[in-house]
Amino acid sequence: MISASSDVIGSVLDDRYRIDAHLADGGMATVYQATDLRLHRKVALKLMRADLARDADFVSRFQREAQSAAKLSHPHVVSVYDQGEDGDHVFLVMELVDGMTLRDCMAARGPLTVRQATTIAEQILQALTSAHQAGLIHRDIKPENVLLTRNETVKVADFGLARAITASAMSRTSDLMWGTAAYLSPEQVEHGRADKRTDVYAVGLLLFEMLTGTKAFPGESPVQVAFAHVHGDVPQASAVTPTVPIDLDALIAMATATDPEGRPSDAGSLLLELRRRVGQLSNEELDEVPPGHRTADDATQLIHPITAGAAIPDATAPVHQPTTVVPTRSPSAPGHFARTSGNRKPPSGTSTVTTTTAPKPAPRRKRRGLLLAILLVVLGAGGAGATWFYTAGPGAFTMVPDVVGQDIDSATATLSDADLDAAQSLEYSETVALDSVMSMAPAPGESVRKGTNIDLVVSRGPERYVVPELSGLTVDQARTALTEANLTLGTPTDAFDPEVPTGQILSVDPAVGAEISPAVAVNVTVSAGPEPITIPSVVGSPQDEARQSLEGAGFTVEIADDTVRDNDVEEGSIASQSPDSGTGFADDVITLTVSEGPETVEVPDLIGAQYDEAKTQLEDLGFEVSRELLADGFFGTVRFQSIDAGEEVPFGTEIVLTVL
Repeated sequence: MISASSDVIGSVLDDRYRIDAHLADGGMATVYQATDLRLHRKVALKLMRADLARDADFVSRFQREAQSAAKLSHPHVVSVYDQGEDGDHVFLVMELVDGMTLRDCMAARGPLTVRQATTIAEQILQALTSAHQAGLIHRDIKPENVLLTRNETVKVADFGLARAITASAMSRTSDLMWGTAAYLSPEQVEHGRADKRTDVYAVGLLLFEMLTGTKAFPGESPVQVAFAHVHGDVPQASAVTPTVPIDLDALIAMATATDPEGRPSDAGSLLLELRRRVGQLSNEELDEVPPGHRTADDATQLIHPITAGAAIPDATAPVHQPTTVVPTRSPSAPGHFARTSGNRKPPSGTSTVTTTTAPKPAPRRKRRGLLLAILLVVLGAGGAGATWFYTAGPGAFTMVPDVVGQDIDSATATLSDADLDAAQSLEYSETVALDSVMSMAPAPGESVRKGTNIDLVVSRGPERYVVPELSGLTVDQARTALTEANLTLGTPTDAFDPEVPTGQILSVDPAVGAEISPAVAVNVTVSAGPEPITIPSVVGSPQDEARQSLEGAGFTVEIADDTVRDNDVEEGSIASQSPDSGTGFADDVITLTVSEGPETVEVPDLIGAQYDEAKTQLEDLGFEVSRELLADGFFGTVRFQSIDAGEEVPFGTEIVLTVL
């Protein structure tokens, strides 16, 4: 057990996780690089702040949410491996991500291109969609919780932990405001409430920040920022960075509506809307370099191992952000996208915070403006132009065909024939054939613009995993190996085995190499060592019979060199054995001692002796004596003896004396 006040570097938590190095400090926890000594892999270990670890309510919520988050498996989510307590320490063990935070990326590159920003946003939304479908709400989406691997794959961190922290720490004003003020939704600020639309709001703010290089609500204090969330409008990104298409201005306005009812209902809905709008942009619009953008090479020096919370700013330090003039537009001005219903005006006397300088807007190419100009020319040529635009041109709509049940190639061809594009994701299914479409959105029969992406969920077939080799492992090692193979261990059973050491696995069912569902438990048979054998008693048995009995039971028989006299065991039979009872194991040695028969005594010559003297002499030698009378035995003299003098007879033999 580790003392709460000790330096934890080099210490081992839960007899498993060795803390190797400090990574970062946050308002709620400190993150370390650690080694899982059981699985021999590097992990990130988040150690909760001491005062939170003493909060029973926080710990309870944290444990429940960590367990829920651990069930969330998605390529764009930082995996949660374990959660536990060791003395005063409450900790979370997670995947160690080699890369940088989105905050680091934006600091290094400045404003991102539309393609870069929307690609990152799409991956964030994919992670959140998986979470929302599993009933999880993140509640703390911010650049510090979005990680980019070396190949710039997005990993969203702190699923579950954000919920536990929010529930316990909302009353801790400084932690709340400094940690997440720039990304809190109005309902979080005003009522402390959060649902799926709270995550949608935060993604809208992230998209604004990636496109412009500045926060939507910079502010000079957490209170001022929170006030702006409730009473202010998110500026148009295109007013700050002229390369931003107006379609994305509208998307950001939709995602960041003050009233949650005005936003998409969840991450999946926003993802579909993002894909639809991006699909309408040209390559020029997607890849136009915004003012202030720096190349990826400028950011490489920031790459280092990170994970959830690794770059959370200190809770007591002010947050300094680049400042930019945010031009305002009248709601009636062309191109203005006001936030949806629920906006409130700031109280009178409240001024809008402005900052220093902004890049001068550069002329921008607007795809929609170009289409509008073409349309006006066509309309000027006659009504036939309008017919073309709305039936065959870029303004045309088409009905979504039903491709559910088709294989993906056929479905893609069917959608292509309807001037629609297929965007597919994969899910396991026990009932739908491999590569067949399970579901689609928008639904069949809906009317959409040509070129719209139709999201298809395609079957990966039944979820199956290969049973790994487990022979020779212990039960704990087998359980770990099965967990890594996405399988579970059934109830172990024991079986005797003379060769496999006790505690090691003898066999598995289903067999090694079988492909099984994760719902099927893998049963193992564990060696209980050699089977014990009851040792039979062979004392008194003839030697050959005794040997056969013991060897038939599995023992090895040895005959002692020395024999013994035994008055109760005849010659050639077994006088004793070692061991003589209990249990043993196959091939144990049983030693047998053979009897020479009873001890013998030489019979003396008693003819002519008086009976009383003869009797006494025989009894002293160990014989039994009986008397027969001849002529009433008047003289008391021994005339005959039943065993002749000089014979060797067993001790205790009866001798009959005939007395005259």
